[in-house]
Amino acid sequence: MSALPLSERFARHVDESGLLAGAPTLLVAHSGGGDSTALLLLVSEWARPRGVAIVSVHVAHGLRGKAGDEDARFCARLAAALSVPFALRAVDVPSERKKGESLEAAARRLRYAALLALSHDLEDAPVLTGHTRDDQAETVLLHLERRLGRGRGGIRPRRGDGIVRPLLPFSRAELRGFLAEKGVSFREDETNENEGFARNRIRRTVLPEMERRDPGRSVRLARAGEAVTRRLDALDRRLEERMAEEKISTNRNWPRSFFKSLSPEEAGRLLVRAAGANAGGKVPGKAQIRKILGRLEKGDKTFGEEFAGGRIEVDPRRVRFVPGGLKKKAKIRFRIDTP
Repeated sequence: MSALPLSERFARHVDESGLLAGAPTLLVAHSGGGDSTALLLLVSEWARPRGVAIVSVHVAHGLRGKAGDEDARFCARLAAALSVPFALRAVDVPSERKKGESLEAAARRLRYAALLALSHDLEDAPVLTGHTRDDQAETVLLHLERRLGRGRGGIRPRRGDGIVRPLLPFSRAELRGFLAEKGVSFREDETNENEGFARNRIRRTVLPEMERRDPGRSVRLARAGEAVTRRLDALDRRLEERMAEEKISTNRNWPRSFFKSLSPEEAGRLLVRAAGANAGGKVPGKAQIRKILGRLEKGDKTFGEEFAGGRIEVDPRRVRFVPGGLKKKAKIRFRIDTP
């Protein structure tokens, strides 16, 4: 570990990576937990001398009663102590949850919708989240467990919609040490102890046991996730170039001849991308992808297959992804307080 203070290493990472270059305003998603609390402090220290404005944003999910209300109050108090504007957005997860969608997935979907809506209101300011190197390792294991690794990769430092993860090079332990040095407390979400959720089980049991048996495993897993992500990004660029050459402008409707010209890896990635564009759609598994590609390779002229909450429909000329039905947009309440 470097002898430099975390704040200096964070500043160097942000400056050298260009993750936040040119952004006049940043939105920091603050749940009140340790990772996002450290993120808010680090970004505040980085932004102030550079003249970059920041807004602390807390999304209330309405799932934890009084504890959730105290999370919001904690976030508001810390923002005031840092002289940072504070935004509170509330989403109604139980009523906006889709049929068959887990509570965890619904909360995540609605949280990002709220954050990106505020980003749009503030001229598409980047939204910063507190994902760490540990989260990267956990995501790799989660995808392997669900047999999704090749199709999903790891956590990206920056998404196309403006979500940025500047803490990915740093460990959760480093962030806790930073908060201890600063004398700043944080909130504990009791639901993180529920190992009925796969990520919690991996975080609390699987990964620590791996680390005990093979020290450094979490770092190597995180690096593997980064490598897979780079490979998928390169694959996406090749697909975009091929689609541009063939003058194909849609991600859901393709000439069958185009599919035939692709490698199995490229064709599978095209299907995964289509599912990813389906807001709220399910994640396709390898078996679904192999079945569709197998039928295309075999030459089945007309068929349909359930796929990622929607449907793949094939005829002699076209391959289409038809997304499942979507519910109305979430109702979001909004407030900004400026200290």
